[in-house]
Amino acid sequence: MRFVCRPVLELPAPPENGHEENNRCYAETDVEKKVFFRPSPAGEPYACVTWQAAEPDLLCCDYLAGQEQRLNFSMMLCDMLGLESLLLSFGGLLLHSSFIRWEGNGILFSADSGVGKSTQADLWVKYQGAEILNGDRAGLRKAGGVWMAYGLPYAGSSRIYRNESAPVTAICMLEQAAANEVQLLTPAQALRKLYPQITIHSWDAGYVQSVLPLIEDLVLSVPVCLLRCRPDQEATEIVKNRLLQPGLKGTNKQ
Repeated sequence: MRFVCRPVLELPAPPENGHEENNRCYAETDVEKKVFFRPSPAGEPYACVTWQAAEPDLLCCDYLAGQEQRLNFSMMLCDMLGLESLLLSFGGLLLHSSFIRWEGNGILFSADSGVGKSTQADLWVKYQGAEILNGDRAGLRKAGGVWMAYGLPYAGSSRIYRNESAPVTAICMLEQAAANEVQLLTPAQALRKLYPQITIHSWDAGYVQSVLPLIEDLVLSVPVCLLRCRPDQEATEIVKNRLLQPGLKGTNKQ
């Protein structure tokens, strides 16, 4: 895959029938896809990324000359690359999560921003000797029959992003609570919890049809729990004792 950035003096106007989401406008025809990037929902685009069916291995980013500063951090570049679409083309998913490695196990903490993903990751470093491989996003892909998690150039507020991987041993969906409690989820429960934290083009029926079988396979292969927790050592202990025991495979089927 080649990614080419080109300064231009002006950009075409986004089409009126494009899909608007997260300060972006998505437009697609039979021969090309375009994503227009705006500084705000009503702002004029400062960049446009184009993918053409005739050159599937080439992404072109045209940006307004003088707006280079908007491209100067990794999260923006990954957004412009359409990282979630690239991962999907290889059978992968992009999960909003803190990703740690403990004794060779990949553990993912996922929730809405502000719930405590980074806090739980930091607790594992402090009390269990874990390593944080990524503080905000993880790429997930099945390799050799095993779901693997991969560090990505997204860092979030933790500023931690390492180009390393680990087999996914457990996924913890977080809720803040007055007491620590872990509940293994059924596959259906796990899918409902995970779906909002995976980057999905929900307006694209083909995209959704491609991503759902991957999520279903993930929740049938990896234990997914609801972790109601406080920011303390006990929260790490109950996950370790309940989810990281030898022989535990998949979610609770009850």
